[in-house]
Amino acid sequence: MNSAINKLKILTATFVMLSLAACSEWLDIRPENEVVLEDYWQTESQATSVLASCYRGLSLQPCIERMIVWGELRSDNLVAGNALRVNLLHVIDVNITPVNEYAEWGSFYSVINYCNTFLHYAPEVMQRDPNFSQTKYRTMQAEALTLRALSYFYLVRAFREVPLVLEPSINDVQDYNISKSSERDIIDQIILDLLEARSYARADYGVGAYNKGRVTLNAINAILADVYLWDQQFALCVDACDRIIESRKVHLTSMDKVLNQIFYEGNSTESIFELQFDEEVQYNTAVDLLYGFEQSMGELSFPLYLVKEGTYSPFNFAGTPVKESVKDARYQQFFGVTANGSGYPVYKYALVQCTENADETVTPRYRIPSTTVNWVLYRLADVFLMKAEALVQLDRNEVDMREALRLVNETYMRANSTADSLQMVNYPNKTDMEKLVLRERQRELMFEGKRWFDLMRMVRRSNDPTSLLPYISPKLTGDNMQIKKMSVMNALYMPVHKNELEINTNLVQNPFYEDSEFMK
Repeated sequence: MNSAINKLKILTATFVMLSLAACSEWLDIRPENEVVLEDYWQTESQATSVLASCYRGLSLQPCIERMIVWGELRSDNLVAGNALRVNLLHVIDVNITPVNEYAEWGSFYSVINYCNTFLHYAPEVMQRDPNFSQTKYRTMQAEALTLRALSYFYLVRAFREVPLVLEPSINDVQDYNISKSSERDIIDQIILDLLEARSYARADYGVGAYNKGRVTLNAINAILADVYLWDQQFALCVDACDRIIESRKVHLTSMDKVLNQIFYEGNSTESIFELQFDEEVQYNTAVDLLYGFEQSMGELSFPLYLVKEGTYSPFNFAGTPVKESVKDARYQQFFGVTANGSGYPVYKYALVQCTENADETVTPRYRIPSTTVNWVLYRLADVFLMKAEALVQLDRNEVDMREALRLVNETYMRANSTADSLQMVNYPNKTDMEKLVLRERQRELMFEGKRWFDLMRMVRRSNDPTSLLPYISPKLTGDNMQIKKMSVMNALYMPVHKNELEINTNLVQNPFYEDSEFMK
């Protein structure tokens, strides 16, 4: 197994809960020296510090980078920007090999090992510390189960098959040469963990930042909805989305406040679950590097061809009797209007300052923030569109389709307030509605680590990888080998890194990456 979990000791961190007034406390984890496991689990505060390390692990640069690289980079949302690192360029160019650093999965297994360690040892603390009640443990257990499930969900979508490890690495007699589990077994375990977590999780923590930065019922249901959508359990996806919507704990932010409140200030009324950052504790370095910081363009940018009118452009879409998103606010706000090289700079994580003009129009001015931003994992707009996608796939009756269109209009009309709402007459069948939802998800959720997984769901439903080509081929160089690679199902998943294969002799490579024809 990966060296990240082949350890006899766990690196712990302090977690001091001074108050619930600010988001930074939950992240204010300062590394201590190593502590032998059997001597460590004595108090509630020690259990809490390990749970905090689960969150902190997900917030580290390697995990956030992979959320973006695995979830966005091969999609039609991103091309090379400024001073792109070679491994990123290889991913964009469909030239991924088993030595590419983004085929390394150790950062997520480190989080999984923290979660496994907490779940293994924390019950013993109840016997040693009377302040650590079963109710407190159950709530924290729900958090650990959810973070483990979320980590495996990223892994299974990126690699399809990975080792399923449910016990911590705590001694030298354990067998770390664990074979890959099937996608079915991994998905089943993810759902099992999330359903158990839903039984114990808190609905809220009483303070906004904690409600967004720690696992809540809504966060669990959002992840469950995503998993069910991936697994084509569409009715269960609708149910999980409805639980969030009916909770009435989140609501859409107005368009003029989306960038500042959701992506700059963070912990907005629309947010369900986001990883917390603070410039005095931990910078979101991954977003800084990939999308830009201060006045610098990031390593990635939005493709030039996607702003032109066409049938595969999310903006100025011209495939129906009426054009979509001609004056879409997201076109004006999510990326820059001035091209730089092959694309436009990403501004979704920038501070927007609006200037009112003499003719009463408003011009957005962008400044890449000098502080750091949270990483939003789930928000209400995503939930609306997951439910819409599931309803379209269920295709039970006209009521489902009209409800799906209403949900699409929730986000579409927020960004197109001067346009007419989308009408059913222009989307008369399931195929048209499916493509509409896919376009709206691209418009609304671009750069949030969603697009590649959205396209993969489309491919998995049709079991036809060539359905991907119309979306991504315009950004490729035209090399026939690129097209051939993207026409093979196994090529849409990442390879197992060479180091993992050397460490764990029971691992086998994704068969596509053993084919010498494609690895030239």
